[in-house]
Amino acid sequence: MCVGLLACRGPSAAPWQEVAGSEGGADSAPAASSTATPPQGDDQPAQGGAAAEAPASEKPLSGGSAGETGDGVAQGCGAQPVTLAEIHSGRVRSGVSVSLGSLVASSQKFLVSEAKSGSCLWGAFAAAEQANGADSGLFLVSFGPPHADGEACTAGADGLPDDLAPGDRLQVEGKVEDYVPAACGGTAPAQQLLVDAACPAQRKPGGKAPAPASLDFALATRLAAGKDAQLLRDWSGALVRLEAASAVQDADDGDAVFPFGVVRLAETSLEVHSRLYYFDLTEGGPRASVKAPHYGYPTTFRSITGIVFLDYCSWVLAPRDRCADLAPPSEGCGAQPP
Repeated sequence: MCVGLLACRGPSAAPWQEVAGSEGGADSAPAASSTATPPQGDDQPAQGGAAAEAPASEKPLSGGSAGETGDGVAQGCGAQPVTLAEIHSGRVRSGVSVSLGSLVASSQKFLVSEAKSGSCLWGAFAAAEQANGADSGLFLVSFGPPHADGEACTAGADGLPDDLAPGDRLQVEGKVEDYVPAACGGTAPAQQLLVDAACPAQRKPGGKAPAPASLDFALATRLAAGKDAQLLRDWSGALVRLEAASAVQDADDGDAVFPFGVVRLAETSLEVHSRLYYFDLTEGGPRASVKAPHYGYPTTFRSITGIVFLDYCSWVLAPRDRCADLAPPSEGCGAQPP
């Protein structure tokens, strides 16, 4: 039966592997709420991912544990194959189960949001192979199990690999949806693919990470305005790089970092947020204080690499690493290049 697009196509398959399983989709994950909890403040823990045991060329595709065959392929997760270009063009309807292959991870996994008690939402970014700039990115999200009030979110039971790394090749299945918190009136939504833990992302580690596209200050300011829905659909999830940007001083502390790890720039209203690396699974997990950015004032950045991302109500630039994606790197990153 045809769903979503005007044309029907065959069963989903990644370029390096055929996908086994029936044609029935597993659609049990809850839809992302339009009343998500805003990002929390800066301080707490979690766990890290496991290292690869074999060279990437010898490792099978791996995903979550639910419904897998012996070679790591999820069963019962048949979905209509589409391309990232078709998603960005608006040709894929919301709520329809679709499959995408030929993707490359452009970020690690991180905690997107959590209710005080309830579901934890995890996310990561992917890109089309050998593509960058507009229409190249995709935000993947997946719900983990509920947690009790006062307990930390636990990774490992959602649909995204805990040790996902930029360059990993991916095949994913899920439902496309537009998302913006209900409190953010007038803000253009972000497009995301909701991956069910029963049909986890299939991954082949160790590929080449996407290259960032150059972003000028005029376009950065248009993105920060958060109003142009088509522009933000085009650039949402894209890996980009700003160059020669100077930090604004936080008058309260006298340094170049505002509360919640925000860096503001003199040349554009596009803020730089710490969401991806501060809430990932490295160095003690989400909110580990060691991961907070530290910059004195004045600071001029030779470059800032990150992903165009809707962080609650603000469209921002989100670096993946406070050391590797920021030049100069944050204090605490060891020796800084001249």
